[in-house]
Amino acid sequence: MTDYLSAARDLQAFLRKHVPLADAADIKIDSYTGELLTASAPLDKNINDKGTAFGGSLYNLCVVSAWGMAHLKIQELGLTGDLVVAKGEISYLRPLREHLIATAQSPGNAQLDRVKQSYRDRGLASLYIDVTIFDDQKQLCAEFRGKYAIIGSQRG
Repeated sequence: MTDYLSAARDLQAFLRKHVPLADAADIKIDSYTGELLTASAPLDKNINDKGTAFGGSLYNLCVVSAWGMAHLKIQELGLTGDLVVAKGEISYLRPLREHLIATAQSPGNAQLDRVKQSYRDRGLASLYIDVTIFDDQKQLCAEFRGKYAIIGSQRG
């Protein structure tokens, strides 16, 4: 059984130490349930000249949240190697004028099974993570889909 609270704390510590942009944006890992990872950042550190969340900050929060979900899933699968973002696409749907909160969704079991098999067979696998950002009125402000690759150390 996974200790989700410890996993979230460890992820937060990793981001603070190794991802300066996440630290500068004051990204916090709020929760992890195994199915959902929620991360947030204050508007005042991620604001643009219009008084709304800066698009680059929304993208940053999504990339970090998705990477965090991928990182935790890779750990849960017992895989080791380098986890990198391979592709990211975002749609900005409406301005966000409050605290930035992103929710990353775990890949389904079928995708995780394919990741484990691909990694076992080739030392390389990829997975897709979806992230959403809603405002306080539950209106969708941004949607993100990221592709993350796990590259085994034997691949160099």
